[in-house]
Amino acid sequence: MDRKSIIDSTLVAFLSQGVGMLLSVIQSLLIPKMLDVAQFGYWQLFIFYSTYVGIFAIGLNDGIYLLKGGQAREAIDKRSVQSQFVAGVAFQSAFALVIIAVALFGGFGPEREFVIAATAIYLVIKNASTYLMYVLQAMNETKRSSYAVIVERLAFLFPLAFLLLTQGNSFRPYVVSYLAAGVVQLLFCLWHVRDFVASGLLSPARTISGCAESMRVGIKLMIANLASQLIVGVARFVIDAVWGIETFGQLSLSLSLVTFFLAFVMSASMVLFPALRQGSAAEQRSFFGAARTAMGLFFPVVYLLYFPMVWLLRMWLPAYAQSFSLFAYLIPICVFDSKMNIVSTTYFKVRRGERRLLAINLAAAIASALMVLASAYLLRSFEAVIAAVVVAIVGRSLVSERIVASELDLPEDGISAGEVVLTLAFVALVSFLPAPAAMAAYGVAYAAFLWLHRARVAEVLAQVRA
Repeated sequence: MDRKSIIDSTLVAFLSQGVGMLLSVIQSLLIPKMLDVAQFGYWQLFIFYSTYVGIFAIGLNDGIYLLKGGQAREAIDKRSVQSQFVAGVAFQSAFALVIIAVALFGGFGPEREFVIAATAIYLVIKNASTYLMYVLQAMNETKRSSYAVIVERLAFLFPLAFLLLTQGNSFRPYVVSYLAAGVVQLLFCLWHVRDFVASGLLSPARTISGCAESMRVGIKLMIANLASQLIVGVARFVIDAVWGIETFGQLSLSLSLVTFFLAFVMSASMVLFPALRQGSAAEQRSFFGAARTAMGLFFPVVYLLYFPMVWLLRMWLPAYAQSFSLFAYLIPICVFDSKMNIVSTTYFKVRRGERRLLAINLAAAIASALMVLASAYLLRSFEAVIAAVVVAIVGRSLVSERIVASELDLPEDGISAGEVVLTLAFVALVSFLPAPAAMAAYGVAYAAFLWLHRARVAEVLAQVRA
């Protein structure tokens, strides 16, 4: 593996995702300031539905990513890639028309009808962009894929500024602007694969055969990703059904902050996949061992950042004080889901272990669904619903990490157990102590954790300096 190239691409990916996260956070802090709680709830409902549009690619995008991963632009079959892209847009447009018809005649009410119809349009735009971004990532051109993220965020920021200046209090113009930003991103991606566009198309028979192969390979990874989303998604569906759109909006604001952080971390995995696919077994083992240790040691610092962040957010959005109280129980997702994505999910992709990833994510999604339903309909506890999701995510991360360590013959170092203890300590301290005392107490606990593993800390720092 070309370590310098990986580091360079990773830094660009982090920069682009950092800019994207910053812009997304700004959007998330400005939009609820302009909309009332109900209108913001519908905006969040659209964002929530939009996270599931990848289902309608039926594994095509993921299959292209897995099959072409590690291939250079000069070696890749451009006509095949372009033909599958056109076919994908065609059948996803058919899905969109059906969904729009259901929205218009389903009796959902005007606001939800608009949300569903807009989601149908977005699924065509987003899946087309995602396909092209996956092609760029597969060719290890992750910088261009990263820049596409910034382009989309900036394209949304300009109409957002206008809406804020005109004090628009309906969620609909925000949705339309979001769709327009998606179109801008798609055009940006098309420009960077214009040689693919110019390569022409294969015959319908060969195109269908290529799509079928990509879907066959990608469907397991797509379902695995869907199951991963449903670990949290099932709670959001249930909360909307049981507690209503305003409570849904409160929860979604905190979850959106978690999502932005996870997207930032995911930028590393998109760089690592094509590079690790080209590496030797020894290089892969070395990477996964180092990544597991480094993330286990340093990611719990996120809990310390919770305190100043929530203090600022409560001053800015006092109407969402309940949402930020819930954030304390959601923030462990940042720690454990990030580690899952970087270490375990990347490992399973590199080793073509989509079936194992699918089984793990399905088990976690089913466990989450059962606990969420029991919490909502038997206990009638909003807090128990949140706890159920976090337990499922933490459990999935720990099980996956153990599988990876076993297959790579990595020794147990006790760091994962320490992460769990730190997480339980953080939640307990936030629940029972004033914020300043909780922050100080957790700081002491985290310092003790680092001291206990000081030899591993020194080892990680030495590897970074090397």
